[in-house]
Amino acid sequence: MGRCSGRRLLVTGASSGIGEATARALVAEGAQVALLARRRDALTALAEELDAVAVPADVVAPEATRAAVETAADRLGGLDGVVNAAGLVRPGPVATTDPAEWRTMLEVNVLGLLHATQAAIPYLRDAGRGDVVNVSSMSGRRLQTAEMGVYGATKAAVHTLSEGLRRELAEDRIRVTVLAPGLVDTPIFEGLDDPVASRLREAAPRAGLRVEEVAGAIVDVIAAPEHLVHVEVAMISLDQG
Repeated sequence: MGRCSGRRLLVTGASSGIGEATARALVAEGAQVALLARRRDALTALAEELDAVAVPADVVAPEATRAAVETAADRLGGLDGVVNAAGLVRPGPVATTDPAEWRTMLEVNVLGLLHATQAAIPYLRDAGRGDVVNVSSMSGRRLQTAEMGVYGATKAAVHTLSEGLRRELAEDRIRVTVLAPGLVDTPIFEGLDDPVASRLREAAPRAGLRVEEVAGAIVDVIAAPEHLVHVEVAMISLDQG
């Protein structure tokens, strides 16, 4: 019996990084978990390893996301929680960045979160309780570099949306938490040749949080007494400064 025994939870962005670590931590605490991400092969392999449910989809596509959430709920016998961990970063100054990069971040970090949450709400209401945990970033509160400004704006949006959702869903006994880690040692900067991304990628193993630490905080939020709401959890490594 773990702290999340009996819970039926959906994790987006579950094929790597914080999402994967969260799925592992939730299963270890006794939860039934459905995994949602774009990368079908990685998702299927993880689901087999964890005895979880794989529902491949791209969160930027609302209908595909809705269908994936419906499948997850059907396979798990309902849902009483969703962890929105899907996200990406594209650093760059406003003056020279391709606007397509802004759109990509907005679609994944903001609209993707809304697509998954909207699709999950009916199941959370049916369960009579639930959790929505939105993984944001300390960049949504303060910036260390100008080149992270648009990314930070998407994460500031996650903070504001989470507050609106918390008020909207409170009467349904659905708790909403925004979790804002600082630098985390994840694959989020892989494949990016931007100098800011390169610097952060190099710093993350030394000065960042481990994904397991962020996942542990998410488990703490979900396992908290039902009346207790973690409105916002902010966390950084002491080495980040």
